[in-house]
Amino acid sequence: ELNSFLWTIRRDPPAYLFGTIHVPYTRVWDFIPDNSKAAFQASSSVYFELDLTDPYTISGLASCPMLPPGENLQDVLPRELYRRLKRHLDYIKLMLPHWMTPDQRGKGLYADYLFNAIAGNWERKRPVWVMLMVNSLTETDIRSRGVPVLDLYLAQEAERMKKKTGAVERVEEQCHPLNGLNFSQV
Repeated sequence: ELNSFLWTIRRDPPAYLFGTIHVPYTRVWDFIPDNSKAAFQASSSVYFELDLTDPYTISGLASCPMLPPGENLQDVLPRELYRRLKRHLDYIKLMLPHWMTPDQRGKGLYADYLFNAIAGNWERKRPVWVMLMVNSLTETDIRSRGVPVLDLYLAQEAERMKKKTGAVERVEEQCHPLNGLNFSQV
């Protein structure tokens, strides 16, 4: 059975490389082959792209998208594009309560809180990060908010199972290449 997500490094004990995607784990968990789940269960150490359970990582991910002090998105985007973006985000904010699931509301999740968690301070973010943010502001993505992405789910499971965890990259290694893109590349 071919499984292009799981690669085995033949050594004793074996090592595995598993390619995850950054989507809510509930969207993909049932499609992950049993051999991938077994490799995870058998592993004593698990290393992730980033350590999403580390406060330094979370802090770095929060500051990474921000423009330099004193700059705003309105200063770097063409006026008409900025106006279209603002109109779109106003629309998203209006639709958000209708997109939320009863389960999300039952857990005390409010539309304003969710909008601010995703799009808060958008005027201070670099264009590439605003583009990524806008791509995640769909009805489907909103309905899955509150469910950990596959990477985080596996990290939480690894901690629960008392596995040694770590990361193969630092926030800066992901942040700097994206922040280095010029406007035409974005």
